[in-house]
Amino acid sequence: MRSQHPFDDWADIYDRVYAYLTHDVPFYVQQSLASGGPVLELGCGTGRVSLAIAEAGFDVVGVDISPRMLAAARAKADEQGLAARCRFVHGDMRTVNLKRRFPLVIMPFRSFQSMLTVDDQRQALANAKAHLKHGGMLALDVFAPDIPMLAVDDSATFHVRDVPQRKTGHTFVVWGQNRWDHLAQTNAARLFIEELDQDATVMRRLHREFTVRYTFRYEMQYLLEACGFTVEVVYGGFDGGPVEENSADLVWVART
Repeated sequence: MRSQHPFDDWADIYDRVYAYLTHDVPFYVQQSLASGGPVLELGCGTGRVSLAIAEAGFDVVGVDISPRMLAAARAKADEQGLAARCRFVHGDMRTVNLKRRFPLVIMPFRSFQSMLTVDDQRQALANAKAHLKHGGMLALDVFAPDIPMLAVDDSATFHVRDVPQRKTGHTFVVWGQNRWDHLAQTNAARLFIEELDQDATVMRRLHREFTVRYTFRYEMQYLLEACGFTVEVVYGGFDGGPVEENSADLVWVART
């Protein structure tokens, strides 16, 4: 039976589908180092970034709306001996109230884009600000929308990537479809995931959907400022380079 909680159906496969995703971790660890910790992660999922921050020596609280994703995060924290530094809390980034403040709040891997309306976005940013100490920092990333991307035919299926699985020797072949709603600035994405064994035989096929809202650079800057933040910097990637025409990510650091 399908869970009523968003993203619960990702819990069993998320870490395998996104096994390649490591390029953003050093950035968020560096932000943790600069803040001195502890750190609040909103939209922590299975703990990919939270656990890296804990491994670097900082206490971290991770919040997510999916109980099953949180269960996976807790299991990994126990397995890696990091449970003492990690606390994982079920909650909505718009409304969760931890009754404490942090020097750093983070929203990695486009989790902010799960806020599908401007009201949702403002609530999430206001709640992040409410959990920040005076002068605290917010760090988050979103994808950088561009006109060619938004013009792709909704019916087109495209190859996303192949993701080798170290434990099994299998490969996840990921295909995608984007259904753009330019009025709402959302994308209802579909992923089709094929698991291939070592002989390239398809062992199973999975189908997952999620919706995200895209936000343009200066729209995002205005939104942050309207919610009481001062933008310190926006990068065109996690290497700290400037925003360029072909930048895939917009990485924001803002101060209260």
